[in-house]
Amino acid sequence: MPPGAWPPDHYTLLGLERGAGDFADIESRVLDRMELLRRYQLLHPDPVTAGMNRLAQALVCLTDPTARAAYDRGLGIAIAPFEVVDDEPPSGEFGAVRSAEAVPVEVAFESGLGAPGEDSSAAYKVADPTPAPYEVVPEELIAEELPEPDNAPDALPALPLPAVPVARINQLKPRTVYRRLAALRRALRAWDGLRPVMGNPTEALATPISVLLFIRAVASAREAIPRVAFVLNEPSAPGALVTALVSSSHAAHTVRTLLPSQRQSVALDWRRGYDVLRREHDQLRALALGRRARRRANSGANFLLALRRTPELALVVLALAALFVSLIRRNS
Repeated sequence: MPPGAWPPDHYTLLGLERGAGDFADIESRVLDRMELLRRYQLLHPDPVTAGMNRLAQALVCLTDPTARAAYDRGLGIAIAPFEVVDDEPPSGEFGAVRSAEAVPVEVAFESGLGAPGEDSSAAYKVADPTPAPYEVVPEELIAEELPEPDNAPDALPALPLPAVPVARINQLKPRTVYRRLAALRRALRAWDGLRPVMGNPTEALATPISVLLFIRAVASAREAIPRVAFVLNEPSAPGALVTALVSSSHAAHTVRTLLPSQRQSVALDWRRGYDVLRREHDQLRALALGRRARRRANSGANFLLALRRTPELALVVLALAALFVSLIRRNS
């Protein structure tokens, strides 16, 4: 930080010129500075917490257009004026016609002056008002006839998930199965980190700390979600709405401006996406454990089959056992 009064303004805190910076740049700068502060959180918890609060306040203010405009006015930052650019004059034949038409022609005023051949009747006609196609009813009567609103359900409705073809999973190679399992574990942790905001339709990101935690969760999700494209690979698939919000360059501002119905849709999509990731993880884990058990059983069967095909191996095993016993007796 440059020397000066503390606390600095939001632009100085993020290393920006006053009035500069878009949503993506501001978010990336906040994340970078937050990672620098986390190194000293154990040694200096209070100053680090204060610094994170300042970063969160800067993020909330500078990513909200209304709050940012008021903040800029408080700093004396002038709004960029609009530049009026004259249209280029037309060229060619069309320009000549336009210039000729633009010359004003003086016409002497006469009573009842009109276009040639125009009827000299009245310029307009008073018509009777058209009757309204509906009847206006007082609001008091409407309020009495309205039904009582249903209470919102406590839990989100569970929707059926698309079936996963078992044959597709069984055809995967062991290395692919373990690689996907690792990616799914990271994606589940990142997806669960989005639960306080995207899994809760009542969370509005009203405090700087909640915004800061949400930005950290979004950063983790941006790294983990692309690695599970084999699950979240379609625009209409479960979790597609959450994935689109996470991929947005201004996710925090978008989430804060969602309507209640949109928050409900995001929470439902988060739940469905979590269920899909969990189910894929469980199926791959069961496949890996089953293959491991079959491999152990097959190793014993293969050894017995080899003894049956080559009985000489039994003599070799017996000779090695006798040698081992004799060595033990000699040393004892």
